[in-house]
Amino acid sequence: MGSKEKKGRVLPCGRTLPPEAPPPNEEQMQAWHSSLRDYLTREGLKYTEQRWTIARLILETGGHLDAQDIVARVKAEHPGIGAATVYRNIKVLCDAKLLEDSHRSPDGRVLYELPDEHHHDHIVCTDCGEIFEFHDDEIEDLQVKIAQNFGFKLEGHRHLIQGRCNYLKKKSG
Repeated sequence: MGSKEKKGRVLPCGRTLPPEAPPPNEEQMQAWHSSLRDYLTREGLKYTEQRWTIARLILETGGHLDAQDIVARVKAEHPGIGAATVYRNIKVLCDAKLLEDSHRSPDGRVLYELPDEHHHDHIVCTDCGEIFEFHDDEIEDLQVKIAQNFGFKLEGHRHLIQGRCNYLKKKSG
């Protein structure tokens, strides 16, 4: 779900979501545009305005979208763009490092988000499905130690916690 739709939204549990980061500014969009063009040139792929239109809609929306959400958003604004074209461009955007496969939802859908220069992990409420981002230095340090104990140098990880929030329990009791 995009940031414009989330602001002040009340979740099924009664919790109100905090405001999200503002949408990307024109400078960031230009940087992404340039990065996409550079990637396509390096890979021998064709740049088209349609490809940028799809990328722009995804980049403006933010994260935690599945492919079906992305297709619906693109088709809502540009009905002439087919689902197959959107799916192909999701892959291109991931390969170009403008979009990343974040994690899988409890029902198995791949969720995408914009790469973040600041690493974060996710916790998913199994009651309402909402995704919360967090960062914890202790967890990060522990993961490095665990990797070292197994003889690995940590290059990356995905940390996803799934659970039921206590908010409903607190409201009723």
